[in-house]
Amino acid sequence: MVSQCANPDCRRELHYLRDGKVYQFVLSTKTGGKRLEHFWLCGECSKTMILTCMNQSEVKTERLIQDRAKQRGSASSVHRGAS
Repeated sequence: MVSQCANPDCRRELHYLRDGKVYQFVLSTKTGGKRLEHFWLCGECSKTMILTCMNQSEVKTERLIQDRAKQRGSASSVHRGAS
């Protein structure tokens, strides 16, 4: 269950889904299976960052380029991806 911002430098507690962006990724388990996991970036972090999934095993924060940050402000609040 998502309880805090996925940005390790923030870790703001999740109170409302309307604040920020929710991501879902398919991740591999140690036994070779797959699981769907959800991550949340708070409103402040989602203005300058996105989450990416690397090799179905690791989720990382990435800084947005300034122009992309303005464009993404109008994007949907749910992002789906699987690497």
